[in-house]
Amino acid sequence: MDNRLEIRSSRLKNIILSLLGILMTSMSAFMLLSGLYGSSLHIGSRLYEVSILYSIFIILIGLFGTLFFGATTLFYIKNIFIIKPNLILENDGFYENSSILSMKNSLISWDSVRKIKNMPMMGQGMVSIFMKDQDAYLNELPLFKRLITKMNIALGYGEITINMNQIKNLDGEELAKTMNEYRKNRRKHKS
Repeated sequence: MDNRLEIRSSRLKNIILSLLGILMTSMSAFMLLSGLYGSSLHIGSRLYEVSILYSIFIILIGLFGTLFFGATTLFYIKNIFIIKPNLILENDGFYENSSILSMKNSLISWDSVRKIKNMPMMGQGMVSIFMKDQDAYLNELPLFKRLITKMNIALGYGEITINMNQIKNLDGEELAKTMNEYRKNRRKHKS
């Protein structure tokens, strides 16, 4: 097995995801502004007054959507212009740079990995990595990343989740198999 395998993202997929992100960010910003400045609702020729609870609800959804989709859109736009590997597999471990939640430039040792599993979600390829010491991994993350990671864990995913949407020429099953081979190869070398 080669010592190092670099897995890159697809520029075309990043362009498509950026355009979708711009659309979702715009829709979320529209909801935020309509919640802030819209006190009435026009349906047909009738005018209805909107309750304060409805406005607060729309503001919260718009704010969350604008922040979430805005951040992910910036991430995908950056990936169009900065060509660096999303994932680097080595004999000692791996570097994962595929999402906003990634621990940039930190080697994650194969020894700290409990399980690697292909876990598709709603038609999207996902590879989930479960750590042996969940608390130690979470404590290394900044607060925002820790909260999002805990939400993924609550949904049954591992501490690290690699979305296959932007990965070039590989599906989730193939990536999980390749990562498990590297991990198994590491255990053989240690013996």
